[in-house]
Amino acid sequence: MADDEGAAPNWAAIREEYEARRFVPATICKRYGITPAQLRYRRQVEGWLSASARVARQDGLVARMLKVLDKQIRRLEMAVNEPIEKQANVLSTSVKTLDKLIELGAAQRNVEPATKKDMTDLRDKLAKRIDQFKNR
Repeated sequence: MADDEGAAPNWAAIREEYEARRFVPATICKRYGITPAQLRYRRQVEGWLSASARVARQDGLVARMLKVLDKQIRRLEMAVNEPIEKQANVLSTSVKTLDKLIELGAAQRNVEPATKKDMTDLRDKLAKRIDQFKNR
């Protein structure tokens, strides 16, 4: 909080409270002795996370990534007359992204890491489906 009338506001603390949604902006302004215009200016200039922005969660990202993979596999299966190398490369990159998301989730507390067997099974299934598609 602003201790003195002439002291500069603690913008790091203000940002942390704003982005964590601990208080509504009007309360933050009152607590630190700043105007709503000053808060808006700092938020825009420094690229703060909006108070209305939805914070992505690990499980949500993994679920979305699985949907992307499913959509890409369906496109690959439907592309009869197109070369599949480019699509297979995109699919490969997406699988690597999914691996990284799962790995990051395993670094969190109380989360079981994905086993190598699970990842190997997923890769084998994807490779088998690509081979089946090529052989059509």
